[in-house]
Amino acid sequence: MTRSKVFKSGNSQAVRIPQELALPYGDVEVTRRGDALVITPIVQQSGAALFDTLAAIAGPIEREPTEMQERPPLL
Repeated sequence: MTRSKVFKSGNSQAVRIPQELALPYGDVEVTRRGDALVITPIVQQSGAALFDTLAAIAGPIEREPTEMQERPPLL
């Protein structure tokens, strides 16, 4: 277990993360679990990774049909 201190940085609170617990630079997600704060790095995926994920989905994607409603023309 490593201890650190919370301090004020501008209008926000901050905490120094010791080197042995360092995260990669970039965005993180901060969530609360009871009294604990959980800091999780956000992994950025490339557009190619998104297409690979979509290509791995087998078969057509089906959805419930929706009913079209007529609207008066815009003037």
